[in-house]
Amino acid sequence: MTSRVRWLLLAGVVIVGIASTLCFGLPLWTQAPVAAVQHPPVVRLTHAQPFMPPPFTEAQFNQFLVAARKAETVADLLQRCLAYPNPPGLDWSEAVTTAYCHYQFDPMVKPDEARRLILTGHAAKLDARLADVMRAQLSKPDAQGALDRTYMIDFKDGSEATRALMDAWKRQSPTSAFAWAASGTAYVQMAQQVRGSDYAKKTPQSSFESMGRLLERARADLDKAVELDPQVTPAYGAMIYAAALESDGAYAVNAAKRGLAVDPANYTIYARLVWMAQPKWGGTVQEMQGIIAGAQRHAKENPLLRLLLSENSGGESYVENCDCNPITEMDLYRNVYAEAAPVSMLMSGGWAAKNRSSTALSVIYRSEVIRFDPSKIDHREGRAFDLPPLGQSDWALAEGNALVALVPQDENAFDVRGLAYEARGDVDHAEQDYAEALRLNPDDTWTLVELGNLYVHSTRNWDGGWAIANRLIQMSPDNPQGWLLRASIQKDEPRDGLNQTISDFVARFGNDPSQQALVAQMQAIGKPSR
Repeated sequence: MTSRVRWLLLAGVVIVGIASTLCFGLPLWTQAPVAAVQHPPVVRLTHAQPFMPPPFTEAQFNQFLVAARKAETVADLLQRCLAYPNPPGLDWSEAVTTAYCHYQFDPMVKPDEARRLILTGHAAKLDARLADVMRAQLSKPDAQGALDRTYMIDFKDGSEATRALMDAWKRQSPTSAFAWAASGTAYVQMAQQVRGSDYAKKTPQSSFESMGRLLERARADLDKAVELDPQVTPAYGAMIYAAALESDGAYAVNAAKRGLAVDPANYTIYARLVWMAQPKWGGTVQEMQGIIAGAQRHAKENPLLRLLLSENSGGESYVENCDCNPITEMDLYRNVYAEAAPVSMLMSGGWAAKNRSSTALSVIYRSEVIRFDPSKIDHREGRAFDLPPLGQSDWALAEGNALVALVPQDENAFDVRGLAYEARGDVDHAEQDYAEALRLNPDDTWTLVELGNLYVHSTRNWDGGWAIANRLIQMSPDNPQGWLLRASIQKDEPRDGLNQTISDFVARFGNDPSQQALVAQMQAIGKPSR
């Protein structure tokens, strides 16, 4: 199973003073000046925290799994999201989850309709529709974010087809602020795709140069959009995104000031400011808290703003770097995720829980990721890997079949299904899927280990297991699994050289405190059976 590259957009974005500049120095954010919010100290979860029982029972957890699986059979993404269960033991607000479902899946103009109007020469009708949506967003309480979510769903697309569509729209409606804002939004997404998702030091300079050229076009289009009509709020959110890619804090702050002057309860603007103010991009927890506090003054107008409360302790980094044990992991779940959270925070929860061996929480977080953004295939795969240990091998197999059909060139899909087959005792099909995963990625050590263990411990395919053991030792000599496979074959087939393998293993791993259990396991292999 290949490791997924984490979405690290920048080497660092310095947004020094963003919270104090926006929250406390500008009357645009409130009707009257507001005194600085006194923030409580950040409480870090440590091993010294007192014991508290999990916030859900085993029965509640199993009920959640049943309800989640049932909800995922609903074809319509909006209705599926609305039908989805909230995490067990947490009291998420229906107003917040309903608003978030609509934000993710309910554009006021459907993408196909927008495309049809442009391609048939009726862009003016599209402009009129969007103007109605904009007026509703700015005047009707139940329409908060309606225009922003339409742009996020319809035009945040970096494909060449969308680029051509945006250019056609601008030609038909050269004075349409909606067209220029959509074009700029698409350019920003193109820039993100060109830049890629790897660390800056691993990203070619040519990618940064291409990104810069695209962002120059994006900013020109977005600036023109708000010049034509300063009420087109999606343009400001796209400006902040562009600023993040270029580490341009001044541009972000200016966009936020102007956008919040138009729509003081705008979720997209606040959410992107909070994201930019994270410590991993050069900001501080205090800056994040200041922005979140400013947003909560408008939460009655827009329940989406309550999503930001989950980031009040430091956002994604806080969750991922928590010094958690099984008890404090539950405290984090109970406290940080007391209210519904954005997809990015749910993804961090899933990664962190998996890394800390909290399988049940990993499944819960990743199920909620799938609820709000089913395009996150890596989290769907990650959840599927965790289902067999929870007694859900039938669901894991169904997910494996679905993933193989959805992403047939992804070796992880075959690994998912192979593991589900193995959990059900279907060794033949498991072997076939692991072999297919290795065909797609011959250097996948996870799959090599799984197939090797299957050969050695289930099918007694000694030659196949021996070949895999040797390949693992050659590829990753510091991975103990290849050595353990070799020793198991030498003992059980048997083959010569067991004592030498044990000696080599102890010499390599004997002084590593983290490997003492495996050292004992290897030494036990060498002891004669009674």
